Amino acid sequence: MATWAGASTDVAYQDLPVSPGDGEEHQPFTTGEKLDWNRNRNSTRSKLCSALIIVSIVVTLGALSSVLVIAQRRQAGSLVPIWPTYQGGSRVVEHCGNSPEEAQALGCVWDLMSFGWIHPRCYNPDESRQWMEKHGPWKWYYDLNATQQIPDDALTRTPRVYTEQGYHVVHCLYIFKLLHLAGMSRHLVTDEAIPLAHTQHCVDMISAPKYSDFKHINTRVDMLFARCVTLD
Repeated sequence: MATWAGASTDVAYQDLPVSPGDGEEHQPFTTGEKLDWNRNRNSTRSKLCSALIIVSIVVTLGALSSVLVIAQRRQAGSLVPIWPTYQGGSRVVEHCGNSPEEAQALGCVWDLMSFGWIHPRCYNPDESRQWMEKHGPWKWYYDLNATQQIPDDALTRTPRVYTEQGYHVVHCLYIFKLLHLAGMSRHLVTDEAIPLAHTQHCVDMISAPKYSDFKHINTRVDMLFARCVTLD
């Protein structure tokens, strides 16, 4: 059995001969002591592993939370809080004057879908023809009571006409499509298409149930002398 140094400092401990029959009494550690020590050591390791796992989970969750917060902030920052109210159409590129004669002299052409003179740079002949072929023709009159019809060849010289509700609706939709095409290509458009007031007028008119009779003569149209403008 090992004797730990106590009073003497010359010898740390001595290994004495083990006499037969002494059994486990002469071992440095008994079997029970070894098991207790192993249990304590395993318990310590288990606690350390558990602590490391918990710390790892906390760190991981914290990192994920940070990523989510940053992503949400970036997404929120990318949204437009207020829709822009810039009207556009600030730059006039071409115009058609103020009379049919002046319009023709400036190279403008007649567009029935706009009921006016349009410069070729903001005129889409294919669209105009398709809309007239699909939805026309319409009747035109000098007065709201529809007492005197206007012949087609006189329309380009008549400053004010009255026509069917159906033309009014189709004209608005025609302008909407031209705006959409211009938005995709940055093409020039007429100054009639730019104002939000014109769009709102069309929306209110098309959505009103009282305007469902497309043959009703209720639309006054003044001849347009368009200007070609940019979208910006």
